[in-house]
Parts: sequence; C-alpha cells; structure tokens
Amino acid sequence: MRTEALFVSPQDFNNYWGIDLNMALKETGSELDSNKADMFLMRVEDRLMAWLDANTFRTYRWQDIYGEDKEAMQKAILIQAMYIFRNSDLSTDSGYDPQRGVIIPKKDLQAIEICDAAIDVLKASGLYCRVIQNKRRYNRLG
Repeated sequence: MRTEALFVSPQDFNNYWGIDLNMALKETGSELDSNKADMFLMRVEDRLMAWLDANTFRTYRWQDIYGEDKEAMQKAILIQAMYIFRNSDLSTDSGYDPQRGVIIPKKDLQAIEICDAAIDVLKASGLYCRVIQNKRRYNRLG
C-alpha cells in the first residue's frame, strides 16, 4: 500500500503554510511517527480525489495530470490538508453518538467535509465541473 501522496509532500506543506507537519504530528518520538506527515497528506489527497470523482461527471487518471492542472491540484490538497489539520477529518465522522444519538445530520457533515477554498481552486482550474459537455460526432454537411 502506498504511504505517500502523489502530488504533495510534507515539505510542500511547510513551504505553503510555514508549519512542519513532521513536528506537529509527532506524539511519541518513535519510528512510528516517522511517516505520519506523509500518511496524513496521502489520506487528504485520496479523499479529495475520491470526492472529486464522486461529485463530477468525469473521472481522472490522477497520475497523468500535469501543468496548471497539477499545480491547482497541489494547491487544493494543501488547502484541504490545513482545513483538516485545524478542524479534524470530518469525512470519517458519522455525526452519531451511541449515548446522545444524532449530533449533526450526515447531510450537514457532507456539506462541510471539503473546504470551500479548495473547491474554489478546483473550480477555477476546471478540475471541478458539474457540466456535461457533448461534442458533435457527425459532420453536418449535406
């Protein structure tokens, strides 16, 4: 199983936000902590890519995007990673507590699981688009 993100690294997070994820996510100082930052960014990236595939009308071969699209994806991942770093991973929360019952409806959790700023970056680059476009298949001569 892959344990590193395709698009970003902990150094990218540090360059963008000025926070060293390796230090911020350390708990015990053991070898188990050595790749926590990589695994955190991989989970953020995987969730964002799955969310995009589920909420748009196209699926990407993510490893094949390049240029401006790749840059936009990197920025969106870094923004989403900071959102999760600050607010916790809402995509894995059920909104239900066995003792108290429903705390927050699942629909509300789904509405806030992806950061609006990350969505804006994806929309501006064209990676998030909910419009189905069809291209003409036949020549209109004749």
